[in-house]
Amino acid sequence: MNQPKENGNTQAYPGAAPMVRIDGGTIRRLRESRGLTQLYLSTVVGVTTDTISRWENRRYQSIKLENAEKLAQALEIPLEDILDKQCAAEAPLPAEQKAAAELPPRGVSLKSWLLPAGGGIALAAALLFLLLAKEPPSGTVTAERILPPHVPPGQTFPVLIRLHPAGRETVSLIIKETMPPGCKALGGSPAITSLDARENTLKWIGRTEPDRPIHAYICQVPAGISLGETLFFNGAVTMKEGGGDQPIGGAASLVVAPFHWADINRDNIIDDEEILSVYEQYAETEGLDVDQDLTDSIWAGSGYAWDGEQKRYLVLD
Repeated sequence: MNQPKENGNTQAYPGAAPMVRIDGGTIRRLRESRGLTQLYLSTVVGVTTDTISRWENRRYQSIKLENAEKLAQALEIPLEDILDKQCAAEAPLPAEQKAAAELPPRGVSLKSWLLPAGGGIALAAALLFLLLAKEPPSGTVTAERILPPHVPPGQTFPVLIRLHPAGRETVSLIIKETMPPGCKALGGSPAITSLDARENTLKWIGRTEPDRPIHAYICQVPAGISLGETLFFNGAVTMKEGGGDQPIGGAASLVVAPFHWADINRDNIIDDEEILSVYEQYAETEGLDVDQDLTDSIWAGSGYAWDGEQKRYLVLD
């Protein structure tokens, strides 16, 4: 029987996905200090809120490297800031640090150092490292989409687009979002500038505002869509001041399933953590109808069931 291989902060079976050990307490403190919810992190990383809770409470100390990188991105920090410091000292260097460590000592000619090592290949690696280390130019804006993991046929759900300006200056921009075929936008916050029914796109035109980093809209799924289908979203942010087009990152799809969009773990109830996440996540979407009354009713009751024939939720007392 193969035994797991351990090396500092990584652990994996041969051929398995690389793993890293994380510091759950640090993750919780960083999340709370930034005013983020477990629902937000779970949506960005692509896991359940229960999984985020287990990570923060140290019940799962080793996670996939891919998930750790997404978690660090959601918290807007370097990956090493959330790793277990007791193991990090023994961990293998990330690729960027390893490349830096392999640069020649100060005072040694780069050419004389590269030639014995294979010249062109080493030079290409060094140049790639410098390009990766370059910070985004001031005046650019990145964006991420936040989606629930699922929604039933014919129902509505909120879509959030969070903007991340690279600098402090105000930037003129256009946000263009393309919805899945058959889906409809029923309203936005701020108000949607234009809707194109032929291309099934919506647009906002405006400028970045520090007190309004969120653009959101309500999307309705076609009533005749089949359970199990996957809906795909895509979009981009266009900037005037030389920033060009930036694709919207984050979540890009959800599954049609017989569960309320706020029921992240699909247990047919909306628990305390999930209802608090709804209130926190959508506090910045003023004027957006997220059907809060229905969500509150499900939370206050003993659960819900999905009526596939009537295409509606049945709230259980």
